[in-house]
Amino acid sequence: MALALAVGDYAAIGVMLAVSTIIGLYFRFSGGRQKTMSEFLMAGKNMSIIPVGFSLMATFMSAIAIIGTPAEIYMYGTQFCVWLIGLPIGCMIASYGCLPTYYDLDVSTAYEYLEMRFGKTTRKIAGFTFILRSIFYTAVVLYSPSLALNAVTGLSTWTSILSLAAVCTFYCSLGGLKAVLWTDVFQATLMFVAVASVVVKGISDIGFTEVLDISDKGGRLIFFNMSPSLTERYTFWNSFLSGIFFGFETFGTNQAQVQRFLSVGNLKKAQWALFLSLILIIIFKVFCFAAGLVLYALFYDCDPMQNPDIHLSSPDQIMPYSIGKLLANVLFLPGLCIAGMFSGALSSVSSSLNSMTAVTMEDFIRPHCHCKSFSDKWMNRVAKFLAIVFGGLSLLVILCVVNFRGVMEASNVLNGIPVGSIAGVYILAMFTTTANEPGILLGCVSGITVNAWIAIGAYLTKTKVTHLPQSIAGCPVSTNETSFADNFYFNAQNASSLFTSKTEHIAEILNEENRFDFPLYAISFWWYPIIGMIVSVTVGYFSSLLIGCWKDTPDVNPNCISPFVRNLYFKSKESDSSKRKEWNLKEICHSDHKNGGEVQKKYSTHLVSSRNACG
Repeated sequence: MALALAVGDYAAIGVMLAVSTIIGLYFRFSGGRQKTMSEFLMAGKNMSIIPVGFSLMATFMSAIAIIGTPAEIYMYGTQFCVWLIGLPIGCMIASYGCLPTYYDLDVSTAYEYLEMRFGKTTRKIAGFTFILRSIFYTAVVLYSPSLALNAVTGLSTWTSILSLAAVCTFYCSLGGLKAVLWTDVFQATLMFVAVASVVVKGISDIGFTEVLDISDKGGRLIFFNMSPSLTERYTFWNSFLSGIFFGFETFGTNQAQVQRFLSVGNLKKAQWALFLSLILIIIFKVFCFAAGLVLYALFYDCDPMQNPDIHLSSPDQIMPYSIGKLLANVLFLPGLCIAGMFSGALSSVSSSLNSMTAVTMEDFIRPHCHCKSFSDKWMNRVAKFLAIVFGGLSLLVILCVVNFRGVMEASNVLNGIPVGSIAGVYILAMFTTTANEPGILLGCVSGITVNAWIAIGAYLTKTKVTHLPQSIAGCPVSTNETSFADNFYFNAQNASSLFTSKTEHIAEILNEENRFDFPLYAISFWWYPIIGMIVSVTVGYFSSLLIGCWKDTPDVNPNCISPFVRNLYFKSKESDSSKRKEWNLKEICHSDHKNGGEVQKKYSTHLVSSRNACG
């Protein structure tokens, strides 16, 4: 039988959904009332630092982090924690290398920048890739907490999915980016509550020193595995480098985050918002890591995955199971923790829906709508409709996940394959003047192809992943009563499986047999995006050099180059200033001839009085 949650637990879940809905309604009928594209997609570019900082954190840390990160620590130890050392480095590169470039050019999306740097083809390919992987990621994030609630209460998985999707789509389509940002503040708070509850209660019951002692004896305290092997799941090197990579990729090139940076209106505020989100992410991740150690201390001698009385089918079920084990007798907390998991899902889904809408409008529709009959009001209605459409598409992808075993894992691969290659495109765009469009497209395709080959090969061959040992020496011989914690996951035995964590991608499948011992297929999934980036940058750079030898390529707009390297190419300030004014003038003339002067304001920051030079 399923667990009967207390009325207070259901109330906590209901309040979370209700508050999220009310925030959407509030911003629909207040302020600018979401009547313009700028208001709906960019929050009027007047947001404050605090909601944007919290939203950046909540978008980056989803339900996948709440469930998956503690499971990773439980199974593989704390080497993953080194990721937090690399993350600030990547964030600083994004803050001082990428954000100034976006503000210099006054772009609406991260992919509009790629058109200015390379051309329309690059913009369209990058935008389409983002939309495709966001749809799959949204489906995964919606499906995972819904299965968790099914395991807890017996409530239909689809009832949960549709409830989450309806609430999220409702406040996204009505309240726009402002509603998304402020609901993220509320939902991020609940995410902290969910993870902190497990940590605090676990340490209270077990003891802080006991948790560390048990973890140490079980081999979980690992920080300096300096092995150069590419096949070990976690080493110092892949954890550190992936921290740098995801800090740069997420906050420097990902549209969901770039859109938030642009919503604050100026560069300094954007950089402070990034700094705030970095602090929040580090604190949240530390709680997730601590939760993993608490889980191990709780189950070190009776692994719930091997215990025949519990039969957890996936490591991702351990965190939800522990909520029932630790918090059974604490009023409201089980419901708050479930609400926290749902909040992690809603924050990521709402960000995906809003950013996919922005990319579709700004990168695919607006460039082709120059007629005055397409008013801003009409475009705004289209944007709201698109938010609903993308919510529906995500539900269709979930249908595939439900009906075809293993598609959940495949969706994680599809989301992860292009990330490194697209990041490589931005590295070539912002940090070199040699790169050109044919070269970077060849590099991007090469990186995606190599990544797809490795990731799909690992999935199809069921490459074995070795985890740290668990024990069942302390498990009772038989269990005559069904405990709260057992009920917590009673229905999980009949579910297809809880989602595979994003942090696990596809190479993590715990299988006793290797069907094919091909070395590349054994590479740790943490290397996938880094490999894609290296291939993309290497092939893209040298291809651009070769193409530039026999084909004239356009001059590079100095504004498109990162401040990190701009002075290396334009050494004197006078020369740099002259170049930048020349390019601003070109942009004004181009805009005037193309759109009747309507978008002149986007490029006239430095040359308001130079209009007459257009002739």
